[in-house]
Amino acid sequence: MTRIFLFILSFLLLSSCQADPTRGAIEQQLKQYPESRVQDIYKSFCQDNLGPGHLIPNPEAAKAYLMSELETYQEDLDNARYTMPAVRYVLVGDAGNYVRVDLSVVLDSRVDAETLLDAFVRSANAGKILSTDAWKEKWTAVAAVIRKDFPAIPDASADLAAIDSLMAEGHYILHHSRIFNETYHPHYRIVAREIFEKELKPLL
Repeated sequence: MTRIFLFILSFLLLSSCQADPTRGAIEQQLKQYPESRVQDIYKSFCQDNLGPGHLIPNPEAAKAYLMSELETYQEDLDNARYTMPAVRYVLVGDAGNYVRVDLSVVLDSRVDAETLLDAFVRSANAGKILSTDAWKEKWTAVAAVIRKDFPAIPDASADLAAIDSLMAEGHYILHHSRIFNETYHPHYRIVAREIFEKELKPLL
């Protein structure tokens, strides 16, 4: 009887986790990047719902910026300021509409720079865009999960309040937190999941 009870309890707990993709996505973010702050969780969900966050009207400018960032990334690696990440790509948010592709896949010749740039530009210019009201509603739900289940994230309450203020002023696209940048040195481009799965993932 005890075994049956424990089995049912385990099943219910597992079903509960599976039924809450938002909580699962936050747990995954904190597992991959333990130093994440609320601002970084916000950015992940924002990218999932808004994509790269802006159109790319000038691909040549985007290319120049990419090449410059690749050069800086390589210099930092050569000077042992940090190493390439073990994880080269990650889904963002809880729906996984977009994928962060680390620029190291270009540096070690797995993906050509032009190929990644093309995937990024197409993802930015043709991605699905959530309305402002829809994004506010989505973030309100995510923030509620953070308040309830992840209050131990450093400065969670203060960061949630700061994000609320920024959104009230019409600011929706945020950078990574300072601690995230200093710890993980992010260099990546956002690519739509369909494009990534068909064109980039086979190369990795």
